[in-house]
Amino acid sequence: MSDTAKPALIWLILASVAVAGFGVVTAGLWIPAIMMFDAPGSTEQPALVAFAVYSASGPVASAIALLAGWWRAALGRRFSALKWMVAIPIVWLVGLLGWFAAISALCGGQFDCRV
Repeated sequence: MSDTAKPALIWLILASVAVAGFGVVTAGLWIPAIMMFDAPGSTEQPALVAFAVYSASGPVASAIALLAGWWRAALGRRFSALKWMVAIPIVWLVGLLGWFAAISALCGGQFDCRV
């Protein structure tokens, strides 16, 4: 790949800022996740506990994306770095929305499946 085909370093910096912002915004999901554990009997449902942990892991996905992206950039693979930096948070977000949709659909519109 020639030097002109590689994305400029500015794109990696802009993607880093966007991914770091994503991590800061998703840190706000920690409060609802902690509140899920406050309800009596909520820890008895493994699916609810797993959803709370997954929803609170947005900053972790962001940190992994930044580390993987800059590691790939250090190896000289800027295009791959940009893909990893953007793909990891998007995969996490799609997983979160898909999980929420599945819980809502399988539990008759209720977030809690207990009858």
